Amino acid sequence: MKTKTTFLIGIFLLVLLFPYSILYLNSDFLSSVLPGWHTTIYPLATLLKFIILLIVSFYYWKLSKIRTEVNFKNVIIYFLLTAPAVLITKMDLYTLFHYSPNNTENLMTTIRTVIFIRIFTNILFFTGQILFAVYYKKQSRKLT
Repeated sequence: MKTKTTFLIGIFLLVLLFPYSILYLNSDFLSSVLPGWHTTIYPLATLLKFIILLIVSFYYWKLSKIRTEVNFKNVIIYFLLTAPAVLITKMDLYTLFHYSPNNTENLMTTIRTVIFIRIFTNILFFTGQILFAVYYKKQSRKLT
């Protein structure tokens, strides 16, 4: 697979993950819902993933300058580990589950399920980034 294609895949994931809500800094959308609290809620997890993907995209670009081809299997593994976290980050998982605020057991099960899904996809995301770092180091060593 061409390294420029992998760079474009990285840019696509980066654009998809961009925390667009930080553009509305003066909006009530980001304000706390608690009365008397005038804090702004920033999407810190999304911002952290965005910065990490920005760094990885930079290294994909750098890799495209020194190599013309990359292993297709490694790119697919990276994409399959990274894409679920990007998509789950942008979704409101609570709307996928039907729960009643009056039924506390059902509510707690829903919260646990959402937390488990987020933790699992974050583990996948960081595993993908670590595997890319290992692959990048191997590729850069082959040239020296």
